[in-house]
Amino acid sequence: MSHMNGITCSAGLLIALLCASVASAAEPAACAGVEDVKSKSRQYFEGKTLMTNLLALEAQGEAKFHPTFAAPSSQCLFEKFEVGATPVQAVYTPHEKGETTLNWRFVAGGAEPREIVVIYDGMASFMSKKDVFFVVEERATKISYYAMFRDQPTYAALKPIVTGILDGSAAPLATVRWPPGEKEPVIEAYDTTRVK
Repeated sequence: MSHMNGITCSAGLLIALLCASVASAAEPAACAGVEDVKSKSRQYFEGKTLMTNLLALEAQGEAKFHPTFAAPSSQCLFEKFEVGATPVQAVYTPHEKGETTLNWRFVAGGAEPREIVVIYDGMASFMSKKDVFFVVEERATKISYYAMFRDQPTYAALKPIVTGILDGSAAPLATVRWPPGEKEPVIEAYDTTRVK
């Protein structure tokens, strides 16, 4: 009988784990009472601020050469929209200051799933003496920076940027990658007409 109870408990634990993994893969709950932030959403084009983030990314090493941020304490589904035939979820995380924290995540479905994140960078903010947010996408071993903001950007300012990234009309400020086995990453693109 106790053996049967052990199996029942194990099965119960397995079901609970499966349910938890399905729940974590599901979309977040809809935002309730969350409104767009009030901000001038000023884009920022200072090269040394971008380089602060790129150097921190390089310091993570080849194996960890990915945009990183602290796990959000909460998040919610702000809006669903489409870019062409691609469904997109705009997932909001309330702004928290820290080393690197997530503010927005845009998850695009379809044949080639993509994710664009908006990250607050504490070190770049400290160096610039103002809050700095980056709009970043990692795709096919390349990390592209599409925008920098000198204060928390509004959703209204971010949505057209994300739409441009997904439809291919937006050009990155910079794109970097780390060739396998090389000593350091390489900058593949750097828009000197915008980044000064």
